[in-house]
Amino acid sequence: MTHTPRPALPEIACYFVAVLLLAFVASVFLRSEVRAAQSIDVMPDMQLWSASRKDAYLRAIETEDARVLGVLRAPSLGLTVPVYSSASDLNLDRGAGVIDGMAYPHEPGHIGIAGHRDGYFRLLKDVTVGDSLILGTLNGERRFIVEELQIIEPEELDYLQETDDARLTLVTCYPFYFAGSAPQRFLVRAAPANHTTTPSSQKEQQR
Repeated sequence: MTHTPRPALPEIACYFVAVLLLAFVASVFLRSEVRAAQSIDVMPDMQLWSASRKDAYLRAIETEDARVLGVLRAPSLGLTVPVYSSASDLNLDRGAGVIDGMAYPHEPGHIGIAGHRDGYFRLLKDVTVGDSLILGTLNGERRFIVEELQIIEPEELDYLQETDDARLTLVTCYPFYFAGSAPQRFLVRAAPANHTTTPSSQKEQQR
């Protein structure tokens, strides 16, 4: 009978050291990414922002630090935005914020994140079904795939409901270039990358 040789103890030790090292490097990267999002030295690209939003941002970053939970990225859009623990006026002036009552980026459940249409979230005008959204926290990264785009009225609040599985919803006002107070809301609804459903886009249907 042929016996398969067992890995030597030094080989096993090296394997676990390599795994721990990779985990440490990933943790350092995520921590630096979150800290970079908090730093006023790392200025966002504000070419598409309104003048008033630029002014509000510059004022907001001069205030005391708030709790940054992580960083939201949409690689296809070039979007990188810090996510704060609430969607207060101050937090939305300097980034995006978790909608009251919804899950935090590192928690299970339905995560709802709001942002201004004339600031960071103006890039969402080019989002499409199938795009990747990445939430980075100190606990790791979570990848979502955009499944649905919706345009709704402000009083329609069904999107705030809790879900049985993990979900991510981004919310901003709509239209993106409306003069004055925008009358509607634009939703980007996404599911974890390992979850697949039939995608749909109300935005595309209305074109």
